[in-house]
Amino acid sequence: MLTRMEIGRIAGITIYLDMFFVLILLIFTYPYFTSGSTQMMSAGFVIVIGLLLSILLHELGHAFAGRLFRAHVSHIELTGLGGIAHFEHSLPRSALARSAIYLAGPAVNLALWLGLGVLVGEAVGTGSPMLALPLAVLSSANFFLMIFNLLPAYPLDGGHTLDAWLGAILGPIWSVRIVAGLGLVVAVGVGLYALPTGIFLLFVALFLAQANWEALQSVRNSRWR
Repeated sequence: MLTRMEIGRIAGITIYLDMFFVLILLIFTYPYFTSGSTQMMSAGFVIVIGLLLSILLHELGHAFAGRLFRAHVSHIELTGLGGIAHFEHSLPRSALARSAIYLAGPAVNLALWLGLGVLVGEAVGTGSPMLALPLAVLSSANFFLMIFNLLPAYPLDGGHTLDAWLGAILGPIWSVRIVAGLGLVVAVGVGLYALPTGIFLLFVALFLAQANWEALQSVRNSRWR
């Protein structure tokens, strides 16, 4: 069954779209499409496209930052849990270079949050509330994406950035133990925040818990230093 399709190439990077990603977007925006209002349906369409572009631009931020350090991305996947930039080779060993690459994604969301916020103000000022609505939703979504990706957990950008610096100071084993331990705490926090009706966030919490538990298991036989 085909669940992934190529939707194009940007600067030589192939972009793949997972159908589960589209399904998640439609689930989040279904109130707009079932409202019976043409304006609300149009707002829902803008939000779907805007969210897709926001996540794609986040991953392109990683890709273009990686090129500055000769770390090239072969392709980008837009999946049900967000986006993944697949690097052709291992990232540079420098903690500074890794940080620049990892933090480029959240930096894009920061720019989008601020830029869309300005557009919301312009739309309200010109008496266009139906334009301001989807822009406000997208602005808030980018703020959430920025904060979420900065959390200290694998495989989030914040977790990888923290791992890069702890690895340089304490070594790779201790860095994994610390970040993965924090990641389990983050997973519990996300799960508690999602209760009782945040099904998608509960799924995200389980994903984070699994990723960080597996990271801990990968170093379980290593000696404490």
